[in-house]
Amino acid sequence: MWLAIQGRIQTGAALKQKKWKGDENRSLCNSLESVDHVLFQCVMARFVWASFKEALGWDRAPNSLTDLFDHWITLGCKDYELHLFHFVIVAWGIWVTRNKIRIQNWFPRSPITVLYKVQFFLQKWSMLLWGSEREKLAPLYSTMKRWLKDYEESRTPYTEDWWL
Repeated sequence: MWLAIQGRIQTGAALKQKKWKGDENRSLCNSLESVDHVLFQCVMARFVWASFKEALGWDRAPNSLTDLFDHWITLGCKDYELHLFHFVIVAWGIWVTRNKIRIQNWFPRSPITVLYKVQFFLQKWSMLLWGSEREKLAPLYSTMKRWLKDYEESRTPYTEDWWL
């Protein structure tokens, strides 16, 4: 995350500055691949952030690193560590998926795959939080898990007679 904040993660735009011969555009949406685009503005990233916003009742989701640190996770805000933890986990889920798409040519069957990846990371890495922060995370994790379940159930596949 430090590299992302410094604008030094290996996005297409950053690699082009180093004379990389590959395509600087994101393979998923054919836009210039910058840190903000990958983590906030790509269709997949917007879906992930919007899902968390809806599931956890946030006022809004961040749309860039500047917005994140100027308005969403301001230094000294209430639950700063928990908000920072959320950002890191969500950003890591998006970044890992981006790498699979970009490097391995693997495309998720659905954007909800990224949400499950983030949920997995939340569960796995929650032990890194202090006890009080971990206690605050537990209801958020349960809410997200329930939201994902409800979302999956609402996506029932259509049958041939769905219109009847």
